[in-house]
Amino acid sequence: MIDRLNWKSNPIKNWVSEYKIHIISWTCFIFWETVLVGLFFGVFGKFGNYAVHYVINIAFFYIHANLLKIGTQPYRNAYWKVPLFIISEIAVYMSFVYMFDNFLAHYTNLLSGVQLPFLKRIINLAWRASFFMLFSTGYFFLRRYLSEKTEKERIEKQRFQMLLDKERTDKELLMSKNAFLKAQINPHLLFNTFEFIHQKIRQHSPEDAQVMVYLSDMMRFAATTEHQEGYIKVNEEITQCQNLIKLHQLTQGQVFIELAFSPDVLGIRLIPLVLLTILENMFKHGNLFDRDNKATIDIYMDGEALKIESRNLPGLVKNEVGFGSGLDNIRTRLDYTYGRAAEMNAFIDEEGFYTLSIAINEKALEAAFPDQLQEIIH
Repeated sequence: MIDRLNWKSNPIKNWVSEYKIHIISWTCFIFWETVLVGLFFGVFGKFGNYAVHYVINIAFFYIHANLLKIGTQPYRNAYWKVPLFIISEIAVYMSFVYMFDNFLAHYTNLLSGVQLPFLKRIINLAWRASFFMLFSTGYFFLRRYLSEKTEKERIEKQRFQMLLDKERTDKELLMSKNAFLKAQINPHLLFNTFEFIHQKIRQHSPEDAQVMVYLSDMMRFAATTEHQEGYIKVNEEITQCQNLIKLHQLTQGQVFIELAFSPDVLGIRLIPLVLLTILENMFKHGNLFDRDNKATIDIYMDGEALKIESRNLPGLVKNEVGFGSGLDNIRTRLDYTYGRAAEMNAFIDEEGFYTLSIAINEKALEAAFPDQLQEIIH
């Protein structure tokens, strides 16, 4: 087993496997030219002579194919070079083989018999060069044809896969549209129900009826923003945060939380449900009943960045349900929308307060919604 693995990793074995068709083809060709032709004419040369000249001819074969590849590349505008390449190749081949044969005749005994006259040698060399050049040209076009065929098949497969993906995307889009239509119907029924309950209890308990108003307003806001990929004005979400605070005050008693904001942030457009998620996380996991340690949310412009900061005491009993998931969602959405231009940090400070800080660069806000600054100005 180990020997088999070593053989598979052998570079010579890999080379033979990759070029086995070439090796088989050249073996058959050399056998035909040396053995069969020799038997037919009764003339055989020496092995050394065959070896040296076939190395030259095989090298010439592949050199010509590569030169054709260079000369026929459209982006190089080199088609005019092909005839020049061919003439140069033949001249170089004939000169090199002629001088090399003279060297072998004078200094070795590889060449048998008497050398042919000069003219016959030139004609023979020209024929030999043309012969291998012709087959090399055929090899080049065959290789190009196979390469283009493979590329066309790859493109067709890719196109077919794109059609499948498009069909699947269209189906998913249709399903999403159906789900969106259902989502529009369900809140409509819900708000009608809220209004019915509000009218029923308003005369008997105005305070409870006001809870339904706050809750309905918040649910309508959430349903509107849930299915939109755009942005909302900060003041719209601040209004809903104020509703949520009033709702908790009506249902849970006095809660101590301060929501402060500067006027210059009200018109800024931001991805929705950031402030509400922070506030909801404070109600779920914080201690908001300590008068001396109020929770705070501050929204303001600091230089060239929009700052959102919250600070509250952690709850006495840690609520594990959904802990951190809302903040992770905010972090993901900020990163997706603003990238590195948005930074979010959460930690327990030295006084034991859970502190959350979000900073979004003003240029990122402009890039996400370019005309918001003009809207704020006017």
